Amino acid sequence: MMLKLSLTSVKKRWQDYLVLMMGLMISIAIFYMFQTLSLNSDFLKENIPAIQMVVFVFQLGAILLGMITVVYILYANSFLLSMRKKEYGMYMMLGAKKRKISQMIAIETIFIGLLSMVIGGLVGTGLAQVMGNYLSKAIDLPSKTYVAFVPMALLVTVIFFGILFIITTIINVTKFRKTRTLDLLYSEGQSERRKKRPMITVIKMIISLVLIGIGYYCMMNMESLQLIGVFIAIFTITPGTFLFFGSLVPVVVSWIKGMERYSSKGIRIFTLSQLSFKASSLARVLGLVTMLLALSLGAVTVGQAFKNFSEDILKVTYNDVVTYNATKEIQNEIDQLDTKEKIHYKSKTKDGTTYFVASEFEKAPLLMQEEGNVENPFMNPIVPVKNLKVDHEYSSQTKGEYYITHAFSQLADSYSTENIFALTYKVVSQETFNSIEAKQNDVQVVRVEDYMAQVDHFKKIHELEKARNPKAASNMSKYDMYQSVQGMASGFMFMGFFLGFAFLAMLASCLMFKILSGAYQDVARYDMLHKIGVRRSLLVKSLSKEIFIIFLVPALLGVVHVLVGLKMFTIFIPNPYEYIALPFAVYSVVYFIYYLVTTQLYKNIVLPKTKE
Repeated sequence: MMLKLSLTSVKKRWQDYLVLMMGLMISIAIFYMFQTLSLNSDFLKENIPAIQMVVFVFQLGAILLGMITVVYILYANSFLLSMRKKEYGMYMMLGAKKRKISQMIAIETIFIGLLSMVIGGLVGTGLAQVMGNYLSKAIDLPSKTYVAFVPMALLVTVIFFGILFIITTIINVTKFRKTRTLDLLYSEGQSERRKKRPMITVIKMIISLVLIGIGYYCMMNMESLQLIGVFIAIFTITPGTFLFFGSLVPVVVSWIKGMERYSSKGIRIFTLSQLSFKASSLARVLGLVTMLLALSLGAVTVGQAFKNFSEDILKVTYNDVVTYNATKEIQNEIDQLDTKEKIHYKSKTKDGTTYFVASEFEKAPLLMQEEGNVENPFMNPIVPVKNLKVDHEYSSQTKGEYYITHAFSQLADSYSTENIFALTYKVVSQETFNSIEAKQNDVQVVRVEDYMAQVDHFKKIHELEKARNPKAASNMSKYDMYQSVQGMASGFMFMGFFLGFAFLAMLASCLMFKILSGAYQDVARYDMLHKIGVRRSLLVKSLSKEIFIIFLVPALLGVVHVLVGLKMFTIFIPNPYEYIALPFAVYSVVYFIYYLVTTQLYKNIVLPKTKE
């Protein structure tokens, strides 16, 4: 009986539950997708270390998604419970026991959770397949070992969300049991106003601005503060944002309401009174939405920036191919390249020192990055080395020789040398070079205009080099670096896109829940205005403005958080602001669609169904 009643209740309020389920299904699907890559054991064994950065990125995303989902579920279920208080009160007036209604609440919560997990798991499997195909192409790792369905990933997802739903059920039932029957019956008539305390409001506002200011300072000085700056920013901006809305929103609404020239026109006073009536309770959800929006938009923007900037990071290794004593097959691949420069040097390696001929660097100078920004070496210009010291031993251990040693290391045999960074380098005369008793190598250096356009040839050269050196050292060639950079960039972009999508769905759902949960309290007010002759068009205009303001306020602060937060990524990307146009435009459109949907749902609840 209770099962049938619970399912009937879910069916009756399917629109409200659909909003909750959309956020849950997206969260479950993306969480499972992240776990799939992290737990694809055969695929990982085959492609480590090329894929290890991507695995780290997705595990980080899964942790962040899990934390936000916990908050979302608690908020969403709280709103759903508040929307149904009167219904539960009526059941009790008709003789139902609290124990029975508690069972109904538990069945509904578990049913929604199980349905969300089933659909989310199916969607997640599809997304995992798309992700696998995309990453295989992006990182150039075609593999038959990748599978979209991983039982362990599904188990982790089910356990995590199962525990969440059980905790949510316990919280909902406990909250219901502690609520009196009269409070359930008259919940729609309960005022959301709070006692005005001007001094406390001012103190809250000052504290919120100080906390946000500290967080902004940390994000703008991340280069010096490093990891500690991230934690300080998180633990100051988050409470600062909630305090900001808790103190500012009621004050601003009251101030605008007091401007008679503005508020007395039309039914603006009604719109402002509605906002003033809900300001205190709105503050909490506005703070949550702001943080979700900042995380969402920030994740997508940074992911997009990493992807677009990946080619620039590759310029750190400015020699596209360095091959020692090229075989016929390798030379054939090199000859097919559209080269900008093709240079030959002679070298000998003895007792950990690699020797080059000085006169050859006069004809084709050694290139190095100009000394400057050590944190972002790819930002430094590449210049020819002048005045090489003959017979001087260049070492990375010698102060001031980092850049020039790095330049020499790019000419080392990365496929055979144990550790190119442990080598020392000498430039000697032809006579001295001839006297060194060691094998002479032909070092061929190739540079092209567009590495990405010819990556297939570089891949083939890389495979041929590893084939003739099966025990190749772990030094990274240009192609190895290409895979790592593409893996990290693609991982961040993929993670950013899906995290952003999940956060956007959650924040919009939270706003919708909060607005719709208060809609039933507003029915009588709109009905009264309609009865005294206020046109339906004016009522629609009023509620549209009210909801627009509720959507706009957190969006503005969230955008400010993102714009300031992007500053801390200049450690990795010189100008992350260069890539904000597309994510901001897409988010504006999607966010506006959520606004239109929420407005329509709210209008269907509060306005009379008959036309004038």
